[in-house]
Amino acid sequence: MIKIFHHSVDIGAEKNPLISILLAQRKSKFPTSDELLLDSSGPITDLSEYSFLPSLDSIRILFIEPDKKSQKKDFSALEGEVLFQSQRPLNILIQELINNRWVTISELYSNNLKDAMDMIKSYEIDCQINEELPIYPGGFVGLLGYDVNRWVIPLDLRHTPMPGTLLGVLWRAEAWWIHDRESNKLHLICTPDHDWKKINISKIMSKIKFPEIIKKIVPESESDGEHARKISRIQDSISKGNLYQVNYGRTWKGEMPDHPWNAFLRMKKINPSPFASWLYVHDHGWAVSSASPERLLKTENNIVKTRPIKGTRSRGSNDQLDAKLRLELISSPKELAEHLMLVDLERHDLAPICEPGSVNWSNWRIEALSTVQHLVSGIDGKLSSGKNAGDALVSVFPGGSITGCPKAVTIAAIDELEQKPRGAWTGSIGHIHFKSNKSEWNILIRTLEAHSGPDSWHGTVQAGGGIVIGSIPSEEVEEARWKAASIIEATWGFRTGFSSLPEKEVIMLDVPNMNGPLSDIKPFINNNSNKNGLIYRDEDNPKIKQVLLIDNLDSFTENIASSLSILGHNVRIVKGRPQIKSEDPYKIIDYWLKLFEPSHIIIGPGPSKPDKSEITMGIANLAVQGKLKINNMVIPLLGLCLGHQAIGQAVGWNLIQSPLGAVHGQPSIIRHDGLGIYSDLPNPLVLMRYNSLILISTNDRLIQTAWDESGTLMMGLRHKVLPIFGIQFHPESVGSPFGNKIIRNFMSRKPITISEKYAENKIN
Repeated sequence: MIKIFHHSVDIGAEKNPLISILLAQRKSKFPTSDELLLDSSGPITDLSEYSFLPSLDSIRILFIEPDKKSQKKDFSALEGEVLFQSQRPLNILIQELINNRWVTISELYSNNLKDAMDMIKSYEIDCQINEELPIYPGGFVGLLGYDVNRWVIPLDLRHTPMPGTLLGVLWRAEAWWIHDRESNKLHLICTPDHDWKKINISKIMSKIKFPEIIKKIVPESESDGEHARKISRIQDSISKGNLYQVNYGRTWKGEMPDHPWNAFLRMKKINPSPFASWLYVHDHGWAVSSASPERLLKTENNIVKTRPIKGTRSRGSNDQLDAKLRLELISSPKELAEHLMLVDLERHDLAPICEPGSVNWSNWRIEALSTVQHLVSGIDGKLSSGKNAGDALVSVFPGGSITGCPKAVTIAAIDELEQKPRGAWTGSIGHIHFKSNKSEWNILIRTLEAHSGPDSWHGTVQAGGGIVIGSIPSEEVEEARWKAASIIEATWGFRTGFSSLPEKEVIMLDVPNMNGPLSDIKPFINNNSNKNGLIYRDEDNPKIKQVLLIDNLDSFTENIASSLSILGHNVRIVKGRPQIKSEDPYKIIDYWLKLFEPSHIIIGPGPSKPDKSEITMGIANLAVQGKLKINNMVIPLLGLCLGHQAIGQAVGWNLIQSPLGAVHGQPSIIRHDGLGIYSDLPNPLVLMRYNSLILISTNDRLIQTAWDESGTLMMGLRHKVLPIFGIQFHPESVGSPFGNKIIRNFMSRKPITISEKYAENKIN
C-alpha cells in the first residue's frame, strides 16, 4: 500500500492554472504526447467546484472494435423489431509507457463492460487513504465512446465501427493537479516518487491566448428537410407504440481550419461549462474537445448520482424574454414529457446497483447556459453492498438522455436513423477509483471529435434532442442548431444560421411552482427503512415470499420493483422478452410458478404489442381461464400498460392506435369507479401515461374501471370473478403522486380458491 503525497499551492488571481501546467509540459506548440484535461468553467456551482489535470505516464488501456459478426436478418426497430446478438469479445490492450512510447504488455478480451471494469480494477494502485479528497491517484481516467454500448446491451446493430477502431481509452493516473475553484488553490496529489513533485508552479503560470479562426469553413450537414423527415419517422413509430422517445443526432463534419486544441480554447471562451474536457491520443491522431454541461454519473461515499438534462429553450436577448422563455419551458407539456420520462428512466437505471428503495428524484432546476437553458434533475441512490463505481458506470451507460426510452429499442432505432457509429459523441469522459468508490463521468454532448489526416484535421460535431409525440419537427431542427451553434463556431467559425444568437451569463434557477394537476409533481425523498423488501434478478433464494415481476424490455421495470420494495414486498424480476427464444413459453411460466411460488404477479410495461412477448400473452391467457395457480390457489395478477393490453387481448378485446393520439411522459387526469385497486383514493387522480395503443371492449368478460379525462379511452379493467386487474398508466412514475397507493391496494388482494366447475361456468 502506497502513501499519498499531498501538497497545496495558493495561486492568487490565476484563472487557468491547469492549462498553464499542461502547456509548460509540451515540447512544441501543439501536443506530441497524450493529454487529458477535465476543465470546469463558468459560475462556481455544486457541479463545477474542481478542475483536474492527470498524469498520463504509466499504464494505458485501449478498447478496440473486434471483427464483425454476420447479421441475422433485416429488421426495423422503428417497426418494433429488436434483435439481440452476443458480441464478439471486446479487444482490450494493456500498454505501458516505455521510453516515451506505448508498448503493449498484455492483450485481454471481455464479453461485456462489467467484466472489462473488473479487469481494469486489477491494475489500480492500492493507495493509503487517510483524508477526504476530491480524487485519488492510482485509479483511471479517460473516455468510453458511445459505441461501447453493445457490451452493455448486446444488440444486433448494422452500423458498427470498422474492426480495429479505437472505441475508448483509459490511463492510470498516478498524479493529479486539482484546481479548487472556490479557494483558487492548486493541490498536487500523487504517489511518493512522482516527477510532478519537482514542478515549480510559480515559474510556469502564463496568460492563456484564445486564438481566432483565420479561415472560416462551412461544414457539411444533412438538410433541414431531411432532419425534419427523420423526426416524423420517429413520431410515426411512437404512434404505433414501438417506442416513447428517441434522441436523434444530426451531424456536421468537414476539414478543420486549425488544430482541435485551438477549438477547445475557443469553446472554453464562448461556451464555459462545468464538464468541459480536452482529450488527445497522439499515436492514434484522435482528439476530443467538449463543452459538456451534463454529468452522467458521480459516486462518492457509496452514494451514486446522475444528473440528466432534457427540455430546452434558447436564451432570450434581454432579461424579460429570458424569463418568458423559462416559463414557456416549464409550462410546455412536450418539454415536461421529455424530462419526466428521463427521470423515470434514470431511476430505473440506478436501481439494479442500489439498495432497494434508496433511489430518489432528489431535485430539479433550470440551468441557463450561455446560449440555451435546460431542465435538469438530480437522481441518487445508495450503492448496494458488493457494488462499486464500475458497476454504477455500467448500469447507466450510455446515458438515457442521449438514447431515449426504452433504452434498448432506442439504441437500435438510433442506429437505423443515423446510419453510422457515433464515436465519442454521447459517450463519456471521466475518472474512476475503485477502492474508494469515487468516480465522475460526463456525457459528451456539445462536443467536437477530430481525427488527423495527412495535411489537416477533420472534425465531426453532432447535436439533437429527444423526439416525443408532441415534438414539432421544425422546432426540433432549430433546437439542434442552437445546441451545435457554439461548438461549430469554435471549430469552423460558422454559426449554423444564427448570426445573432444571444450569449448570456450562466445562471442556476429553481423550477417555479406549477398550478393545477401538476402541482403535486415534484422531487420526493423516500424515508428508507429496514422494512424495505428485497429485489432479486436471478434464481437465488427462490422460495422466499415474493412478487413475480415480468420485464418486457422496458426502461421503467426497476421502478415498479422499487415501489414494491418500499411497500415491504420482496420482488423477483424475470424476462418476458428473453434475448434467446428457445423454449415453449408455457413451460417457462410453469417452471417459474413451481420454482418461485409467487404471492402476486405483475406484468410490466414495454414497447410494441403484447404478441411480441409470448410469455406475457401466456400468463394473460392462463389468468383469464382461471389457470394461473399455485396449489389450486389463483394468483392475483396486475397488468401495467402492455400487461393491461395482454389481459384485454386474452379475452378477445381489440387493440388499436389511440384515436386521441399517443401520450408518453404526461401526467394525466384519470377517472375511476372507486372500487378494487382504487378503494379509498381521490377521484379523479393524476397518473403518468405512456401509451400509444388502447383497448376496445368487444364482450363483457372484463369490467371497465377507469377512463381518461374525456371519458373516451379505457384506462383500467378488472375481471368479474378472478383477482385480475389492468391499468393503462404507470403508478410507479414520478408523475403519479398516488401511484404507490394503487400498488398497495393490489398487494392487499389474496390468492383465492376456485373450483374447476365454478371456473368453467362463471369465468368464460
